[in-house]
Amino acid sequence: MANLQHLAAVAAMAGLGLAACGKPQEQAKAPEPAAPAAPAATVTVYACDDGRTVRASYPNPDTAVVEIDGKSSTLKIAISASGARYTGDGYQWWTKGMSQGQLSPLAAGEDIATAPGVNCKAPEAGAVAPPPPGSPGGLPDDKTPISEGPFTPDGAQGAANVVQTYYALLGDKKYQQAWNLWSDGGKASGMTAQAFAASFDKYESYNAQIGAPGAIEGGAGSMFVTVPVVIYGKLKTGAPVHMKGDVNLRRVNDVPGATDEQRKWHIADTALKPSPGG
Repeated sequence: MANLQHLAAVAAMAGLGLAACGKPQEQAKAPEPAAPAAPAATVTVYACDDGRTVRASYPNPDTAVVEIDGKSSTLKIAISASGARYTGDGYQWWTKGMSQGQLSPLAAGEDIATAPGVNCKAPEAGAVAPPPPGSPGGLPDDKTPISEGPFTPDGAQGAANVVQTYYALLGDKKYQQAWNLWSDGGKASGMTAQAFAASFDKYESYNAQIGAPGAIEGGAGSMFVTVPVVIYGKLKTGAPVHMKGDVNLRRVNDVPGATDEQRKWHIADTALKPSPGG
């Protein structure tokens, strides 16, 4: 009887062992695919009116990472009536779309900056750049530092300032004011104010780089000075515009009977020709 019980136990254990051997092994789980890396946020470069550059990226809807004067700061979204306003690290960065922004210092304890900000603008897609100085089509590569001291309106730098103002007005499409900077009340341009404005209708953008003025020449009656310029922009057809030449200015010297307006620098003529682009 004991032998029968022993055999039965052995048989039962053997049966369990066979059952275990016959059970299919579980397959190892395949590793889950790694989540795709988030794409790097695009960096937009803004040129500010005070000469600084702001590099900004927006990794998510609530964050702006801005680099100002070589320092990177992470700003967070804040309440605004329009646009997107970000604050942090002593700055307020307020954007209108992706092309315009305003940078303001944010004082301690302020929620909204009270100090006046500086406007910044991203370059337009496909914007035309001027050729570098010293290259074909560019301004002379003059290494002489430009004086940052005050200048007199009747000096050569005063004439260059008139040219700077003239092309800034053209860029802003303020053609009447630009026409007024020509001699003889605009008549030296050879066009009426209306025809002058119409001559710029073909341009989508019209910009200029202004070089250092030459020496003043002339005698007792009139003074003359030449200012080199490089024009760059775009036609409404999309074609780039590159020109180079001189702007010649004239003013009446301090002679008896001359009016204050005649003593100011005015544009006498321009000599611009197409040039290689940048």
